[in-house]
Amino acid sequence: MKKFFAPTAQTELTSWMSDHMDDIRDTLSAEGIVLLRGFDTEDATTLKKTLGLFGADPMTDARWSTPRSSVGDGAFTSTEYPAEQWIVLHSEMSYARSWPRLLMFQCKTAAATGGATTIADLAAVSASLGEILDEFHEREVIYQRNFRKGLDIPWQTAFGTEDADEVLEIGTRNGLEIEWRPDGTLRTAQQAQGAVQGPDGTVLWFNQAHLFHPCQLPEATRKALVAALGADGLPRNAVFGDGEPIPDATIERILQVLTQHTENIDWQDGDLAIIDNMRWMHGRAPFTGTRKVLAAMGQPQDTAAVTPIFA
Repeated sequence: MKKFFAPTAQTELTSWMSDHMDDIRDTLSAEGIVLLRGFDTEDATTLKKTLGLFGADPMTDARWSTPRSSVGDGAFTSTEYPAEQWIVLHSEMSYARSWPRLLMFQCKTAAATGGATTIADLAAVSASLGEILDEFHEREVIYQRNFRKGLDIPWQTAFGTEDADEVLEIGTRNGLEIEWRPDGTLRTAQQAQGAVQGPDGTVLWFNQAHLFHPCQLPEATRKALVAALGADGLPRNAVFGDGEPIPDATIERILQVLTQHTENIDWQDGDLAIIDNMRWMHGRAPFTGTRKVLAAMGQPQDTAAVTPIFA
């Protein structure tokens, strides 16, 4: 991982970046990740300005799969899971047909202990998955969600609106099946890629089946939910694109591979990381104390137009 260090903590980040964009672009193209450390990143619009240096606007029309909060100017909190839990490695918005290419993470406050942003080389993960990669590439993935009050995040958070008609419009725009049940439950389903062909022709693992799959739940919780709601009524689930269940053993093997390839970004206050979402997966380690890491994303890509990052 390449790091750029400023000569003093008083050097403002985006001003320095504007003078060194050729080096930053070259490094990001070669390595897929850049960590900037030792800069003044206190400006509330740092993430938006940084995206702007790459000619990208913040993506705000996202359907969140996890709890997070907007902090304005196209930035938001990183996933707000309990501190004692791991956030499993994943590629951002790979549950959709369109996703951000550029990710920005800004560390406002590093945790007292732990709290690393975990990362994994997507090409290396893909190569290690072997026949599993081939199967997902061929069969794709359907993501199913049932938004019930008190289970998972509210649909208002996921869609960023209180308007049910707007949910339908967002679903239509993004190829998402929308169904309102008589009891007020919102049920959604979306078929998306299991893998994609990268700019260099390499087939890459690119989905979140392992995050949506019910084997991630404690066994007792999973049994109780299936008994109460039925297998098709779980808050979230992932099946193959033909509707067949994904075996637990397949997900367990995927998680083993991710563990084998895990590296860490150990944050310091003021750090900013720029990540190519099609080169590196990311997650989060448990932590103690206060941790505040903000995020922003831009440069939309989709399966019909995957290009080099600075095409």
